[in-house]
Amino acid sequence: MARANIPTIEQAPAQAQPILQNYVKVLGLVPNFFALISQSPDALKAIADMHATLGKSLGHKTRERIHIMTAEVNGCSYCLTAHTYLGGKLNGLTKEDMELAREGHSTDPAADAALQFAYKVAKSRGHVDDADFAAIRAVGFSDAQIIDIVAETAFSFITNLFNNTFKTDFDSAFPELHTRKAA
Repeated sequence: MARANIPTIEQAPAQAQPILQNYVKVLGLVPNFFALISQSPDALKAIADMHATLGKSLGHKTRERIHIMTAEVNGCSYCLTAHTYLGGKLNGLTKEDMELAREGHSTDPAADAALQFAYKVAKSRGHVDDADFAAIRAVGFSDAQIIDIVAETAFSFITNLFNNTFKTDFDSAFPELHTRKAA
């Protein structure tokens, strides 16, 4: 059970309601994570803005793969559940690719390189080697895209911290999964 109330749209502060309504429009529901943080409209706006803005150069599939990988690294079963569902439903990722993403890999060569780098960033908390930079650049990623990989990974850390701290209840619409760390 969540450590904080998960309000409905109507129970959320007035400033948060339009953001929550946008999630209904886009996803068909308000994920519990967004409902939970709506109690702080400033936090919700910051998270929603980051969610909408970051990582566009990477594409939706690679972004979802990074979220799946980071959830696994941080033992965040809520985020693993949500992003696995969204990765398949909205982005057409295969079960195989989402399973590979949990360990920082992909069936797509460019996504695999991005995920390997993001995995090293996540596991080392950013203490990567020069060889890691050389490897990601060697497959054609620009500095801007590398920044996007790190930003997307960092964004995932934020959501993982919230959901692990508050023990956010799983959304009933998403099939429940557990990270290996949490199992």
